[in-house]
Amino acid sequence: SSGGYLLVLRLSILAVTRMAEGQRNTLSITAVAAAAAGVCALTCNVGFAVGGVSVKQPGTASAIGLRGAAAQGQVESHHGAISAVVGLLGAGTLAAAATKAVSRHQRTAAKANLTPFERTAGPDCVEIIERRESNGFALGMVGSNYAGWGRYEFDPLCLSERWPEHLPWYREAELKHGRVAMLAYVGLIVPDMVRIPVEPLDNPELDFVNAHKMLIGPGLGEGPMWNLLLACGILESIRFKQLGLAFEKLTIENAGDLGIKLFAPTSSEGMEQMRIKELKNGRLAMLAVSGALTQGVVWNAHHFPFS
Repeated sequence: SSGGYLLVLRLSILAVTRMAEGQRNTLSITAVAAAAAGVCALTCNVGFAVGGVSVKQPGTASAIGLRGAAAQGQVESHHGAISAVVGLLGAGTLAAAATKAVSRHQRTAAKANLTPFERTAGPDCVEIIERRESNGFALGMVGSNYAGWGRYEFDPLCLSERWPEHLPWYREAELKHGRVAMLAYVGLIVPDMVRIPVEPLDNPELDFVNAHKMLIGPGLGEGPMWNLLLACGILESIRFKQLGLAFEKLTIENAGDLGIKLFAPTSSEGMEQMRIKELKNGRLAMLAVSGALTQGVVWNAHHFPFS
């Protein structure tokens, strides 16, 4: 009936209005279905009206038709059925699109309430969160305390929680690079003040840009650089003996620990502070060496203060 069509159309208009007002998060499936039914009703009603119109050719009797031609009532019925099918297809399409939009909006709203770790953790999020709560941040690795404003826990990519088995390797590499960088920065400054009286180390033309070329060769095994390679090889061999060739003995506790306890604090708190100082100075030295080398090459300033 026309009253039923009007009621369904009103429900559909209400649903569309709520969507236009940005209330898709509260839009229910019932409202979506009402909107779809309204479109279906409107389409079918118009289709039946169009299909019910018969056009007669002038001068042709209504009771007489050509052989093989369908009756007028059958043509009108076909038109109405086609309109109904088109209406149903349109309603189904609208319902599917609206449901997908609502679902996407709800997923986006739910994801916005998660922490960065929970948004990137994936299906193993529960297991990793439990591990974090039981073992602490980064498996209790030294470096979060004594930041001046409480604990400092910075891991935006959640590497420590995604791959905790790699944390000992990360810390071993960070400490080793930090120690090399601290020695490197000393090597950038001291030679401008004091030179070892050994040829070619006392050459005034020697700087950090041409040092490798001037201190190696001309033959294999010749030059001071080979002595440096030998010293590094001895230190790495000792470390391999401590941890194994595959670093199978490497843990959070012994990462970066060479076993040298000279001037080491006696208390656990003092030892933690010393380890944090080494960590922070190493990080600063890595940045400082990179800046000094880059600035010295770009501005052709090969000596301290590299400006």
